[in-house]
Amino acid sequence: MKKKILVVDDEPSILELIEYNLESNDYQVSTAKDGQEAFDKVNEQTFDLMLLDQMLPKMSGIEVLKKMRKSGNLTPVIFLTAVDSEDNKIEGLVSGADDYVTKPFSIKELLARIEVVLRRTSGEKKSKTFELNTDVKGLILDGKEISLTKKEYELLEFLIRNKGIVVSREQIFDNVWGINSNSQMRMVDIQISHLRDKIEQDTKNPQIIKTVHGFGYILEV
Repeated sequence: MKKKILVVDDEPSILELIEYNLESNDYQVSTAKDGQEAFDKVNEQTFDLMLLDQMLPKMSGIEVLKKMRKSGNLTPVIFLTAVDSEDNKIEGLVSGADDYVTKPFSIKELLARIEVVLRRTSGEKKSKTFELNTDVKGLILDGKEISLTKKEYELLEFLIRNKGIVVSREQIFDNVWGINSNSQMRMVDIQISHLRDKIEQDTKNPQIIKTVHGFGYILEV
């Protein structure tokens, strides 16, 4: 059965672009052009996911989301925002959003984030206990201590800070190795492979550090 997505944006060109690409990827799409219409639709129908612009007529995206959550509506929400500020993103996540995408965005990134949120919200919850041991720069996984190299620790620390969010190889490289590093981008994949060897039960079917093909990785614990 096709996943059903509600797309909310007051810019017709963006609505049409997203609707076309979602339908081309086998999603069923409904649209709304303002906050009130979005709130009415999401309470009248059942959706698997909602793409919600933050700046909307009649009712802002934040207001829509807060009213949804207050009424008990737990439809997963990805915010579409033109304001690339940390405070803005935090406000959205605190209000109950599952992820955010900053405009202008690539369709490839949007599709990847949709796939991950749908997988995360419809799949089984992980039962593993997972925490960094800051004293020895290692990892405690289900009570078992796992030693990590300095770079493995820094990489895992970055993934944990972005848990549940798709991060690109470029984002990982810039934050873990540094923009001016002489290392090559392939080091990201190499270190991810090393981490998987230590924390995954089946490295051919990873359940903790998952690959989002064509984009990057996501930590799911």
